[in-house]
Amino acid sequence: MTIEVVLGEDNVLVREGVRALLDSYESIEVVGVAADAPSLLSTVAEHAPDVVVTDIKMPPNFQLEGIDCAHAIRASHPGTGVVVLSAHDDEAYAIALLGRGQSGLAYLLKDRIAQGDELVRAIREVAAGGSAVDPVIAERLAGRRETADDDREILDMMAQGLGYEQMAERLDTTQEAVDRRVTDLFRRMALEAEGGSAAAVDGLKRLHAAVVEKETTASSLRSYVPSQVADRLATGEMAQQELEVTVLFSDIRGFSAIAERLSAREIADIVGRHLRAMAEVVTEHGGTIDKFQGDAVMALFGAPDPLPDHAERALRCAIAMQARQAELNEQGWGDTDVADLQVGIGVNTGLVIAGAVGGGGRLEYTVVGDAVNVASRLQSEAEGGEVVASAVTIEAAPGIVAEAMGSRAVKGREEPVEVYRVLGGGRAERAP
Repeated sequence: MTIEVVLGEDNVLVREGVRALLDSYESIEVVGVAADAPSLLSTVAEHAPDVVVTDIKMPPNFQLEGIDCAHAIRASHPGTGVVVLSAHDDEAYAIALLGRGQSGLAYLLKDRIAQGDELVRAIREVAAGGSAVDPVIAERLAGRRETADDDREILDMMAQGLGYEQMAERLDTTQEAVDRRVTDLFRRMALEAEGGSAAAVDGLKRLHAAVVEKETTASSLRSYVPSQVADRLATGEMAQQELEVTVLFSDIRGFSAIAERLSAREIADIVGRHLRAMAEVVTEHGGTIDKFQGDAVMALFGAPDPLPDHAERALRCAIAMQARQAELNEQGWGDTDVADLQVGIGVNTGLVIAGAVGGGGRLEYTVVGDAVNVASRLQSEAEGGEVVASAVTIEAAPGIVAEAMGSRAVKGREEPVEVYRVLGGGRAERAP
């Protein structure tokens, strides 16, 4: 019997690595993938898989969407099990997942992905209606002084990586009886964690998320924005303001198709080299990396620090990014079955709201507004090797050579956008 799996993960490296791992098993088939929580729920509704494997945190808010989706999926699709992959070894997360008394759930640390058959074992367990907890967390829960002997017996077996069938044999009972003991155990733990309030499980996991994210958000930002901005953001002092900026989006064309024939290690090496190179070029031109989304880059010019020539800087950066990508292609991609990677880039200038956004303990410096949406749309218009920009950006950068491409409609916008193809960065007259 083949187990059909839907995979939810916003990081292309992890997603394609897990997909490659699962596809190596004849008994497992990945029938759908999703990069954010809403897409995950819709993909599950479309495919009705046997199992969902999901990251614990995904867009849009990176606030434990994996756990929320797991509960929603189990409620609306009782025949679908869910494995939540997490980088957090705090047992509170596992309790938050399993504390509602639902079966068919597993909490597994991401470190387990590369360790033998741990992920596949969890998939098979939840597909059969059972639950599983990472051995590290089970061992920690078993070691609590307040843990009763009967509970410790169950947790000790989970810490050994035993499934329901093996546990039932040891206890001389049925798998259904084991499931009842497991679900009852985690329900009681959840109630005890919040003084008897089952509804407070959500508050428990949000609190832990806030603690974890506070430092990771600040430390990651220090790589891309001035240190004073990161410090102010970490303390919640970054006020929102309206600014005129230029937004740049870049994306590797057809990378999903390329990734299907590569190993996880090869994907990680290729995307890592590409993103590092693109980030270096952005920094050299005075830009700020807003975010990486898989193999895509979003960069800002004119925020958080104002730049009078942000449009021209962004366009020259885009030209330099294409040149840098050509250099990477010339250097080659090792022994992989990859000839060249082609990048499409979109650039747009306009007013945005810049500052700290988010909630639930996680704040990020970013920009929002129509100018961002237009830049993203222009990126989708660009062919591999092309830079596509709006007329307003070209007008603000007299040193850039470009040719008109006509107007393009943008979703959510009544007026079309006049689009130009960037030809170069010389001081020549603009092409007709």
